[in-house]
Amino acid sequence: MSDASSPTPWWQRLRLQARPAARHCLPTGHALLDAALPGGGWLAGQVLEVCSPQVGEAEWRLLADAIRRGVQEGRPLALVQPPRSLPHDPRLSLLDRHLTCCWPGADPRGIVEAGLLWLRAHPAGLLVLWAQEMSPPAWRALSRAARRHAAHVLVVRPALTRWDDSPAEVRLSLLPGRGRHWEVRVQTPASAAAVLVRVSLDDDGLVNPPTGLASTSVLKVAVDPEDRRRTALCGTLAQVCDELERLARREDEGWPLAA
Repeated sequence: MSDASSPTPWWQRLRLQARPAARHCLPTGHALLDAALPGGGWLAGQVLEVCSPQVGEAEWRLLADAIRRGVQEGRPLALVQPPRSLPHDPRLSLLDRHLTCCWPGADPRGIVEAGLLWLRAHPAGLLVLWAQEMSPPAWRALSRAARRHAAHVLVVRPALTRWDDSPAEVRLSLLPGRGRHWEVRVQTPASAAAVLVRVSLDDDGLVNPPTGLASTSVLKVAVDPEDRRRTALCGTLAQVCDELERLARREDEGWPLAA
């Protein structure tokens, strides 16, 4: 006959321990993008980095549906160091009661510190932070705070920073396409290669690519007549970057670069 007062064996206590709760997920409104994201959307406790060629427009419109969903669920929203025109956007009028905006200055440390202070006071909130430079300690502090407070954290950076290494759990790089289409490169530390997803951004809460970045001009390759091993790429910045990425993929796959 067993003694009811005897302690439960340790292996049974492990079984009785509660499993970690599933992290809250906000769908982005783009089925293909959700399928490429870990967890099927923007996860709570996750720092999502967006490299945007149209700061203040493209990244906001891409995740507008997810942000609206979060606010409708009662989650507070903070914009730290946003472009000055963004808080006055009429699309934010429905979010005013839940919205906090602050401009701590251009110092990246001050921007991150303002975001951390807000997260401590608003658990499970939505934080959108614009910063050009992010140091490794800043990334670590934001990641810890996002996990600790079960918050959705979005860091917006200029398009050129997509060439830099990033410790973010998920990085989305927006690339202008043709018409109303954009291409989104989804990068995670666990994936060996980035996933390329095409999304359509229209006027219903989303934005069209800027004409300056989605030029219809054709990328030209010029060969140096004195040394035919050297070539020059002539086109828009986005076209040149895309071509360099294509060549890098071909080199990784073992294909000749001349093709």
